[in-house]
Amino acid sequence: MSDFLDLMVQSSRERAQALLAMRTDDGWRTAAAEVPPPPILQLDPSGFDLIAEIKLSSPSEGVLAAADADVAARAETYARAGACAVSVLTEPSRFGGDLTHLETAAAVLAAHGVPAMAKDFLVEPCQVAVARLAGAGGVLLILRILEDDRLLEMLDLARALGMFVLVEAFDADDLERARRLFGPRHAAAPATLVGLHTRQ
Repeated sequence: MSDFLDLMVQSSRERAQALLAMRTDDGWRTAAAEVPPPPILQLDPSGFDLIAEIKLSSPSEGVLAAADADVAARAETYARAGACAVSVLTEPSRFGGDLTHLETAAAVLAAHGVPAMAKDFLVEPCQVAVARLAGAGGVLLILRILEDDRLLEMLDLARALGMFVLVEAFDADDLERARRLFGPRHAAAPATLVGLHTRQ
């Protein structure tokens, strides 16, 4: 992994441990299973869909929007413009994200039947459950930072909670790993999408 990914993983692990200090992994899963199901990801049969993004800051570009940006208005605009989903950054240390942004966007998007996707460097199943509790209908999972067993555990949890998964790959080796892991599971997990990361 790159130094940047190492830092993001460490930060995410610390946030996951804070969650597990509040409630057990099973406790988070049970709570998430009790909330109403999220909107279902609707994909265009023609093969072209757009996932819009709400991101206030980027390590490469700096501040992109004010801390008090109107997340609700942006989510509304994206939904009306035809986005099939809206990715919401929740990583706080380098991307200015917060779970409240996800909660706000998800509440707006639900009225349009559009799922919100939690975009973060998730490393523990409890983080998938917490994203669902915040209203997410999907999560990003990054191949490069997850071992096979943990990746599949988080994928299965997301599916059990009615969520779609966008799996991020960085190169041809990651894509081959995705083919190996998800090829036999595709029929059972049609809402698993694999996207290639094109800029580090």
